[in-house]
Amino acid sequence: MANSFQLGEKCEIKSSKRIFAKEYVERGIPFWRSKDVIDKALGEFSHHELFISNDRFNEINDKFGSPKKGDLLISSVGNRAGQPYLVRDEGDFYFKDGNILWLSNFDGMNPSFLAYWLKSSVGQKTLSSVMIGSAQKAITIDSLRKLLVDFPNEKYQAKAVELLEELDSKIELNRQTNQTLEQMAQALFKSWFVDFDPVFDNALASGMSVNDFPAVLQKKALLRQQQRQQEPSAGQEQQQSANGEPSADKKDEAKPLPEDIRQLFPSEFEQTHVPSIGISGWIPKGWSVESVSNAIRINPKTTLSKGTVAKFADMKAIPTSGYMVDEVIKKEFKGGAKFLANDVLLARITPCLQNGKTALVDFLSENEVGFGSTEFIVLRENGNVGYPFVACLAREDKFRSHCMQSMVGSSGRQRVQNACFDDYYLALPDKQELLEQFTEMTSANFSKMIANKLESQSLTKLRDTLLPKLISGELTLPADNSTIKAATEAHSS
Repeated sequence: MANSFQLGEKCEIKSSKRIFAKEYVERGIPFWRSKDVIDKALGEFSHHELFISNDRFNEINDKFGSPKKGDLLISSVGNRAGQPYLVRDEGDFYFKDGNILWLSNFDGMNPSFLAYWLKSSVGQKTLSSVMIGSAQKAITIDSLRKLLVDFPNEKYQAKAVELLEELDSKIELNRQTNQTLEQMAQALFKSWFVDFDPVFDNALASGMSVNDFPAVLQKKALLRQQQRQQEPSAGQEQQQSANGEPSADKKDEAKPLPEDIRQLFPSEFEQTHVPSIGISGWIPKGWSVESVSNAIRINPKTTLSKGTVAKFADMKAIPTSGYMVDEVIKKEFKGGAKFLANDVLLARITPCLQNGKTALVDFLSENEVGFGSTEFIVLRENGNVGYPFVACLAREDKFRSHCMQSMVGSSGRQRVQNACFDDYYLALPDKQELLEQFTEMTSANFSKMIANKLESQSLTKLRDTLLPKLISGELTLPADNSTIKAATEAHSS
């Protein structure tokens, strides 16, 4: 069933035409570096920073070609040498010579199967055996061409890829759904507690004209009036994808609030004489002004005895977007930030804070104590200010900017000062039911995000367990293997 061959016998392997820094332009054809290939392979999708002109790209493409759908790019230098990326539907782009190897024109070999093989422990071990260099590992074109591989037949490769891609598609769908759920919660937080949209709505509904608002609020009032005219009617249903999840490719307009919730908001603003609070110092009438350190609990006292084995989250496990912690281990507690379920972890040190590292503690049971990096600031719900409010605040741009401005220390080791939470103020509603409504409406989003994460972790474990068996061809695949259920059954048999 298996076939042994040198990789260069089954595909064309080359690098790229050299591009010089002086050829970069502000806008044009995206130019990829090894970092971009790795980011795309890991699903991080960082934005392009470098471009070459259309004319330069066309000149190179006419003479040497450029990557097309189905080609394979492999990072060839550095700690992540050997990381593959299968080109999909990116459109035109070009890439850095020397740092990326380009595989194309496959004959008798499935490029997707090769990509999975390169990601597997078998593939990585085989690649490592031909890498050169000590301080910085590298893969040469010649060594990759001569790399001896042992693959099952092409028909088996295609069936194995079908299974693996289905698992990956579900994992990716969960990631996209979580991104949408987070955006929905964040949008509601901003609408209610930053932009005060329902207060503008109530004022406009009461007969106020845009000119009746204080001068500093008139621009916002006009914008909100225009948005109200575009909103769907209360009877319209929220757009959903075919599987019932929130649509990830279209941001639905917010429906008008139900009457009982709308009535919890006032219809007037009042001035605080502190320009940094609310909108240029204006907040909803009757609402209170609270510092963050009073509104929520900052680094609250939590007891965990030294020597206790507990769940641990390191800084590297904290996401730069979203809230879901990637990896949790158990280890003996010797020190670090201590936290409980539904606490929010905010990185205090540069560049982690600037990179967006923030997480919701979703991996502890009730009253279970965990710990993590000493560079975490622990934010905890307080009274009617629930954890969804805290989580959304931790990702709110103005709040994060305030934290960054408070950082002190030497270059590269600057840290947020706890005092910054004393002079950042929130406008909080006078009716506690409003905070309770926000928690009720958004906690379902966070619960679904957690469920999606757990499902993805299970699917990832299944994929990683199946991968070496599929790569070696030892698994007997059923004729109809287009479902995850079939993959599970094939593995258990």
